[in-house]
Amino acid sequence: MSLRPPKTSTARQLLALAVIACSAGAAAQPCTGALPAPGASAADPSARFRLIAQQCPGLVDSGGSARAAEQLLMFDRATTVALSLQDAPAQATLAMAALPPSRAPQAPLGRDGERIVALAPALVDAARAHQLDPLLLHAIAHIESRHNPQAVSPAGARGLMQVMPATAERFGVRNAERTLHDTQTNLRASAALLRTLQGRYGADLRLVLAAYNAGEGAVAKHGNDVPPYPETQAYVRDVSAIYRRLKDEFRVSAAGELVAKGY
Repeated sequence: MSLRPPKTSTARQLLALAVIACSAGAAAQPCTGALPAPGASAADPSARFRLIAQQCPGLVDSGGSARAAEQLLMFDRATTVALSLQDAPAQATLAMAALPPSRAPQAPLGRDGERIVALAPALVDAARAHQLDPLLLHAIAHIESRHNPQAVSPAGARGLMQVMPATAERFGVRNAERTLHDTQTNLRASAALLRTLQGRYGADLRLVLAAYNAGEGAVAKHGNDVPPYPETQAYVRDVSAIYRRLKDEFRVSAAGELVAKGY
């Protein structure tokens, strides 16, 4: 009898690690030092990350990348791949240990990672119901709330996907200020909105994300283009960057489940 974990479960754990790593890179500070080459300091793997800390203090000071670096020491080090966000405001690259295809991730996910894993089935269900890519929902959820169903923004947006109560009511949600903290209700409203935006803007993800963040009126006001608001432009950039990275690492099966490529 095989003790290997189900592929779906492993994919969710890998997804959680990938999302956290992507967001750490997106938030990193400028780094001008030369990073160590993959495979360097094999006799002392921690030396590689000490060198990163010395030359790129912003990466470590942000916290997320430091935790990711510590987690990497728990993986096999047979091969390495580069993880980078090309569209991030600061170019940041970490040498990431490649996960052997026959093994599940052994590093502790942490509270954020565990939350992503727990919410993954609900995001897949919402994506399937509204013909959306679940990886896009994950990218939005992470930028909006760090996958936190209890999040409330200063503007009053609520829940996992940070839906405004008035927007939720547009899609049939009652008592939105309270019920938007329910994951299924929040996802149902946000997925319906995203599907509506896709119907309006087609395959232009930039406009879909801009309208999700700033509203359809703001996009129309600026000539059907991304509004020149710094928050909205950063939002479009960051969600798009994480979404592209996740698509590089995962695919959606015919059944709508997330599958790690190469696993």
